[in-house]
Formats: sequence, structure tokens, C-alpha cells
Amino acid sequence: MSQPEWTPKPGDGATICHHSDRTACTVVRVSPSGITIWIQRDIATLDDWKPEIIPGGFAGHCVDNADQRYTYQPDPGGTIHSARLRKDGRYRTPGGERVIPGRHHFHDYNF
Repeated sequence: MSQPEWTPKPGDGATICHHSDRTACTVVRVSPSGITIWIQRDIATLDDWKPEIIPGGFAGHCVDNADQRYTYQPDPGGTIHSARLRKDGRYRTPGGERVIPGRHHFHDYNF
């Protein structure tokens, strides 16, 4: 098994990477072995930003997607997801989505 990319602890930020969107979470529990973690979805509030859409493609194209900035706070009622450490040293949910360290919420306005 490869070395883990990171060693999560309760309270650490984590992000579930979907296809192009990302969901910010907080680590709420780590198994004694460190193989399984449980992460809870955070409340991610978009700072003062509006998508700039220009005509093109199927319906339009957002040209300032990368400028999104969020503030985060724990959501006591947020959905809890599990993730397991794989042989490649990365954490993944049961659906295969990668979990990375830090809070990096993102919504892709082009999809």
C-alpha cells in the first residue's frame, strides 16, 4: 500500500471531488486504523460573485468560474459520507469519488 496523501483528523477540512463540482466537508470521525473516515457536508456560502455567462456552446459559457470564493461553517445536520483509504494512498467514497484535504467547494456553472 502507498503512503496516504494525508492523515485526516476530526475537525480537518475535506472535499469530495465529483465530476466537475466539489463539496466541502469536515472530518467528524476517523477509525482507529485510519482506513475509514467519516466526513460531514459543510455550509458553503458563495461570497459576492455572480457568474458571467456569454453566448456560445449549447446554452452559454461561464467565463469566470475560477473566481468563485466561499466561506464555510459546520452544518450539524449535514449529510455524513464515509471514505476508505485505497491502495493508491487516496481516500474514496463508496461511489469512487476522491476525497482530498482542505475545503474547496466549487460549482461548475458550465454544466
